[in-house]
Amino acid sequence: MLSLQQLNTFIHCAQAGSFSAAARRLGKAQSVVSQAIANLEIDLGQTLFDRSSRKPTLTPHGQILLQQAQAVMQQAQDLQATAAALTPETEPSLTIALDQALTLPSLYQLIQRFSQRFHATELVLEICQSNQIPPLVRQGRAHIGLMLTGQDMPAGVNLGLLGQLPFYAVASPLHPLAQLQSVSRSEITLHRQLITKNSNNKAVEQLQPISPKVYWSNDFEALKQLAIANLGWGYLPAHLAQSEVDNQRLVKLPVSFDIETWSVPVDRVTPLNSAKGLGQRWLEEQCEQLLQ
Repeated sequence: MLSLQQLNTFIHCAQAGSFSAAARRLGKAQSVVSQAIANLEIDLGQTLFDRSSRKPTLTPHGQILLQQAQAVMQQAQDLQATAAALTPETEPSLTIALDQALTLPSLYQLIQRFSQRFHATELVLEICQSNQIPPLVRQGRAHIGLMLTGQDMPAGVNLGLLGQLPFYAVASPLHPLAQLQSVSRSEITLHRQLITKNSNNKAVEQLQPISPKVYWSNDFEALKQLAIANLGWGYLPAHLAQSEVDNQRLVKLPVSFDIETWSVPVDRVTPLNSAKGLGQRWLEEQCEQLLQ
């Protein structure tokens, strides 16, 4: 039967270029290494090394099987790391419910750090509208929520202010508003507004329509594409709009009736009186830096 020790010896021989060099790396006699390779070849029914020259070289089949051996060893290392990471306080799974506006680069950096620290924990990202997040946390279907702050205080959850999310008023470079040096409220209301709505088909509290003509979507990415297609103007999260501004597919409108970089408060939503594992406590703490 194959063993991890045999596969490890095989990999070292291939990397070292000779059985003697592999033996020195492994701290074993060359005869032991040679016998281990011979036994592995018998077990696999394949010749792994061509021994006709001074130094053994991998056969074509040996090259293929080397890749498989390396994959098996990596899986074994992952298994050991996962087993070591499992503790009574480590959650098998965690769910973060968040508004699409909060899919920030800093969020993915946070998740990268989480994966390195809690690689045994499965992570679920539930993208939804802000008004849907408190019920998910309250019902235990999400462990942490990240939402745009509303005027209503949801019951049954804890709220913690994380900071402000900046928004830009944007339009296509071809849009009439983009040709103006300063955009007044009376001028902007003459043009179609692209606006987001929540799951109740209502405008998000901080992004109320000010134009009589609107296109709606519950997806900021869709609103961005509508703006690029010159179908209206709208407020977009700065991190979603900035790359398009840099690529000159969108422009920031020089609005005179509002600050050019407008911001919306962001809350972290956590459950009341529930036991929390190591991963959840770590995520809650790290979210404090999300908007900094």
